[in-house]
Amino acid sequence: MKKTTNPLWGGRFEKENSTLLSKINNSISFDYELGFHDIKLNKVYAHALKKAKLLTNSENQKIQKALSQIEKKMINNNLKFKDEYEDIHMNVEMFLKEKIGDLAGKIHTGKSRNDQVVTDLKMWIRDKSASLSKKILEIQKVIVKKAEEQIDTIMPGFTHSQNAQPILFSHYLMCIFEMLERDKKRFNNLFESSNECPLGSGALVGTNFYTIDREFIAKELGFKKPTENSLDSVSDRDFVIEFAANISFVALHLSRIAEDLIIWSGIQYNFVKFPDSLCTGSSIMPQKKNPDAAELIRSKSGRIFGSLINIFTILKGLPLGYSKDLQEDKEPIFDSYNTIKLALDVINEIFKSIKIDKKSMMQSSMEGYTTATDLADWMVKNLKISFREAHKKTGKIVLIAERSRKKINELSLDILQSIEPRIKKQVFEILTSEKSIEQKSSYGGTSKKQILNAIKRAKRKIQK
Repeated sequence: MKKTTNPLWGGRFEKENSTLLSKINNSISFDYELGFHDIKLNKVYAHALKKAKLLTNSENQKIQKALSQIEKKMINNNLKFKDEYEDIHMNVEMFLKEKIGDLAGKIHTGKSRNDQVVTDLKMWIRDKSASLSKKILEIQKVIVKKAEEQIDTIMPGFTHSQNAQPILFSHYLMCIFEMLERDKKRFNNLFESSNECPLGSGALVGTNFYTIDREFIAKELGFKKPTENSLDSVSDRDFVIEFAANISFVALHLSRIAEDLIIWSGIQYNFVKFPDSLCTGSSIMPQKKNPDAAELIRSKSGRIFGSLINIFTILKGLPLGYSKDLQEDKEPIFDSYNTIKLALDVINEIFKSIKIDKKSMMQSSMEGYTTATDLADWMVKNLKISFREAHKKTGKIVLIAERSRKKINELSLDILQSIEPRIKKQVFEILTSEKSIEQKSSYGGTSKKQILNAIKRAKRKIQK
C-alpha cells in the first residue's frame, strides 16, 4: 500500500502514514471554507510575533506579502488546495513555504492548529451570524411592506387547524415579523457571546512565548478580549452548537410559515397563489401547479435539525482537550449555513411575489362561527353575567346555527332570545368579521389601529 509523509510531524515517526489515514484524516475538501479567515489570522499572528521580537521587521514583511499573494489567488480561484496537506492550515503554511522557504515555519511559533482552527471557526461563525442577521432584516422589510399593503385584508385565525376568530392578514404577517426578530437577536447575541479570542492558547496549556500579546491579537482579529482559559479554548465548541441551534430556530419558523402557505394555496382555501417562477408542474397531470419551493423549505428544516444533533453527539462524550472528533463539526455547520441562507432567499422571494385572494380570505373568516366569542363577550359586557354563563349560552346558539346550517348573524333575534331573552338587536352589529376585528384593540391585538402601531414599532426596529 502506498504511503504518505506528513510534513508537520515527520521527525517523530519511523514509518510513513497509510493512505487510509489520509482519506479519513483529510479535511481540506470542506475546511477550505475557512481559508480567508486563516489568512487573516496568520497575518495578525505574524504581526504579534514581530511585536514579541520573535520575527524581524523584514521577516514579517515577507510573510505579510506572501500571505497577501496567497489571498489574492484564493479570491481569483487560482489556488489549488492539496490533499496531502490535510487541512486549510497546513495548505496555507505550505503555500507560504513555497514562496518564502523555511521562514514560513516561524509562523507556527507558539501556535497550535488546536487554537488556530477554533479561532478560524469562531471568526467564520461571527461573520456568518452577521450575514444571516442581515438576510433576516431584509425579509422583515418585505414583511412590513406587505402588511401595509394588506392592512384591510381579513382572514380567519386558526387554532387546532380550525377557523377560530377573524384576524387581519397583516396581523399574521406581523406575527412572522416578531418570530424573525427573535431569530435576528439570537444571531446578534451569539456575535457578542463569542467575543473572546482563543488564539494564543496553544495546544491546551498556553505558550512558552509569554511575550506574545494576546490582547493585541484579540483586538486585531475583531474580538473584545482573549479567552480566559487555554484548555477551555481548545476543548469546547458551544459557540458552534449555539450557531447550529440559532439556524434551527430560523428553519423551524420558516417551515411553519411554508406549511401555512402551502395549505392556503390549495383549492380548499385559495387564500394565496404562488408565482409560476417558484412552482413546478406535474409530469402526468397537466393542471398541476405545485408549491415545490415552499415544500423544500419545509423539508430542509429536518436536514438542519439533524446537523444540530450531529454536533451535539460529537461533543457529548469527549474528554476535555482537543480530539480529532472536533474536525467533524465543520461539515454539518457549513451545510446548515448554506441551507438556511438559501431558504431565507427563497422565503424572501415568496413574500415579494405571492398573490393574496382577499375575497376568499374574507369569506372564510365568517365560516366556523368565528364571531361566537364576540357574542359571549357582548353578553358579559351588556348583561353583566359571568363569562362561563355567557359561554354556555353562546354554545347553545352555535348548536342551533349548526343544525340550521346558518351563520350566527343569520339567525333571527327571536332564536337568540330563546336562549337569552335579554339579547337585543344591537348584538348583530358586532357579529361580523369587521366588527370582531375592530374590537380587538388591546395592545398586540388584531385591530387595524393596533396593527398600524405594530408596523410603526417594526419600522423603528428595522431602521436601527
